[in-house]
Amino acid sequence: MTAKTPDFENIKVSMVGDVAVVEVLAKEVRFPAQAQELSYELGLVIAQDWAKRTLVNLSRTKYFSSTGFAVLAGLVKKAGEVGHDLRFCSLNDQLRVGADIIGLGKLASIYETEDDALASFAEPGKDAPSFGEGT
Repeated sequence: MTAKTPDFENIKVSMVGDVAVVEVLAKEVRFPAQAQELSYELGLVIAQDWAKRTLVNLSRTKYFSSTGFAVLAGLVKKAGEVGHDLRFCSLNDQLRVGADIIGLGKLASIYETEDDALASFAEPGKDAPSFGEGT
């Protein structure tokens, strides 16, 4: 990573090749203020030139409130607005049910593991769904 990332409280950012891997550190995202902080930090990352390909890893997170899911949907929209490719991975069963309810998988690709998601970036023609297309 050529740019220095700010110190984050809710996420950890690392680069794997040209993919910005963002690990959400919170075990639970229950409250609006917490979701707002997470949204702010994720928004800072997705706006960066070095984050044109971003993977959000949710392996540490066991619970998201509806506000938390709204943050993820909003992040997909922001990524689309700046032309960045955003994908998600490592959702536990409970998070996956919530993601399915809001249709997150229609907005962005969701993978079982970080390795699967990283491999998908290398596959030609394996683009994530575009926001608003409903694919």
